[in-house]
Amino acid sequence: MSEEISEEPTVDSEEEEVPELTIEEHQEALKKSRWNVFMYLGLAVVLFGFALFPFMSLTLSVDEGIGSIDTTVDVIGLSPGGEDVTDIPVEMEIIVQSLPTDVMSIEVFMIKNAEGCDATDGSVEKTRNLLQQGDSEHPNSYLLINDPVESQTYDVEFSVDPGKYCIQIVVDTQSQNFQGINVESEVDIYPAQFPLATIGVICLLLSAFAFIGAQKHGKFVKGLIEPKSEISVEDAVLAQTTSTRISAGPSGPPTGPSGPPVAGPTGPPAAGPTGPPAAGPSGAPEVASPVAQEVVETPVVVEEQVEAVGDVYEDQGDGWFFRRLPDGSYDQTVYVVEDGQYVPYVEPEA
Repeated sequence: MSEEISEEPTVDSEEEEVPELTIEEHQEALKKSRWNVFMYLGLAVVLFGFALFPFMSLTLSVDEGIGSIDTTVDVIGLSPGGEDVTDIPVEMEIIVQSLPTDVMSIEVFMIKNAEGCDATDGSVEKTRNLLQQGDSEHPNSYLLINDPVESQTYDVEFSVDPGKYCIQIVVDTQSQNFQGINVESEVDIYPAQFPLATIGVICLLLSAFAFIGAQKHGKFVKGLIEPKSEISVEDAVLAQTTSTRISAGPSGPPTGPSGPPVAGPTGPPAAGPTGPPAAGPSGAPEVASPVAQEVVETPVVVEEQVEAVGDVYEDQGDGWFFRRLPDGSYDQTVYVVEDGQYVPYVEPEA
């Protein structure tokens, strides 16, 4: 019985080669990365600017006849219910121009109610009492200004959820006489602050990633356009020799003078006179021809025998040699041995 052997086809595990980009393609990628950086930065600036712009504004004035003002406003936004960081900011400026002398306080309310200030079931009054007692589920919509002062401006900041609100400003007096009240309020609501700020932060992150990509492409393009110069063989061998000599230190003690110092006087000075001076002449002096005695001094020539020192070729390993000159310096040319002679190394042509 013959058995059939089926061979499974082999699968090549070699990875597919990714085609390399040309210099033009890298430059184009660098240009796009830089444009992305500026584009995302511009978007972030625009979004932050709109986030700081109030899309809802209104002006309120306290009625002198009843000492209060109430108005209904619709607050829109993407904040979920409850007190959290996504609440919609509401900024008020309470401008006090004039007040009666018996004013005790000014109360500011933002009462959330489905019918606004037109509710007749007493829900607005009930929420007011809860806010005054601090028992409200969302307490960031009430402010009490005790003993207000004329010609002063009080800043009020609330954070509320989206919905319909009844804004009330109430001036409390002891006599309930509201003549002479002049209180106004500027209300600014920022419903798009949180979503726009969130998108702006995302644009900043994308700009940072684009900047990193631009740096990467820029470095690669610079390496292609401006390649680093290769070190020649002579410079490499010279650098190796210099580092070897520095690490080895000096080769011996410093050389002193080549000979002894010049000899001084060979003996003591001549002896002085041994007795009294001789008697003077007894008669006229005799004329005699003087004899000139010439003393010829022969100069002593000291010949210094200088030992001629030839060039020395130091082995650097791997067949490289450096020539040391008689004065101790080195020739910058690299030598090799050919036919028993030291000849300068010539780099072969590619």
